[in-house]
Amino acid sequence: MSPKIGLALGGGGARGLAHVGILKVLLREQIPIDVISGTSMGGIVGAMHAVGLSPEQMEAEATKRGDIGQIFKLIDLRLVGSGLLGGKRIKKMLVDMLGAETTFADLRLPFAVISVDYNSGREVVLKDGNLADAVRATMSVPGVFEPVERDGYQLLDGGVLDNVPVGVARSLGAEKVIAVDVLPNFRLNEPGQDPIVPPLKPKGMPKAYRQLWHVELVMIAALTEFRLKETRPEVVIRPDLPVDMDLLMSFDRPQEAIACGERAAEAALPQIRALL
Repeated sequence: MSPKIGLALGGGGARGLAHVGILKVLLREQIPIDVISGTSMGGIVGAMHAVGLSPEQMEAEATKRGDIGQIFKLIDLRLVGSGLLGGKRIKKMLVDMLGAETTFADLRLPFAVISVDYNSGREVVLKDGNLADAVRATMSVPGVFEPVERDGYQLLDGGVLDNVPVGVARSLGAEKVIAVDVLPNFRLNEPGQDPIVPPLKPKGMPKAYRQLWHVELVMIAALTEFRLKETRPEVVIRPDLPVDMDLLMSFDRPQEAIACGERAAEAALPQIRALL
C-alpha cells in the first residue's frame, strides 16, 4: 500500500503561483495528493485544489486577475486601521473562487491553512469552518491587510512563523511530505562572498522598500530552514524564480511563475516517485 502523500505549499505572494505548475505536473504524472497544508499564497492554491479546481482553471484565474486593471480593482485603501488594505475586495475574490458557504468539511481531501494570532504571537491552524474566511486570514500580510477577527483571534499571515507548514501536513495524516518553498533560500550564501542567491530586485521599487522586504525575507528564510530541519520533509522543491519577481508586484506574470513550478516539479519527479 502506498504511503499517504502530503503537500506543504509555502507562502510567497506572486511567486506562489509556481504552486500551480507543481500541481499541474503532479496531477499529470498521477502522483497521489492525499492531504494539503498551505500558508498565504500556498493556502490559496491549496484551497483551490481542495474544492476541485484544476491547474488549468487556476491558471486561467491567475491570468484574468493578473491584468493590471483587475489588480487595481482589488485595492481598497484604508486611511486608518492596522493595514493599508481593508481586504473586503480580496475576500470577495476568494468567495467567487471558493464559494461563499464552502467549509472545510465540504472539501475532497484534508486541508489546513496556517495563520498567526497577533495578540498571542502564536501559530493557529485553521481546518474547520468557513473556507474563504480561513484563506483570507492566512494571507493577511502584516501592515498590508487588516487582520481577520475569528474565534477571538486577530489573524495574520502564517508565514510569520511557519511559511512551509510540513508539520501541519503530517498532523493531517501525511506519511510522506513534499514541501514547496517559493522564497529565496539565503542560507546558501556565505558572508563576504558573492551571493549564490541574490536579494530580490523588484522593478521600479524604491530602495527603502527593497531593503525592508529583503530583511524580512532573510528572517523568513532562516526560520524556514530551521523548521524544515525539524520537520524533515521527504522532498523539498524550490522553483528557480527570477530575482525581479516580487511578492506583491508581480501578479501580472502568472505564466512565468507557473512554468518555473512545472520545471521544478519535473526535476523532482525521481525523488517523488521513490516515495511511492
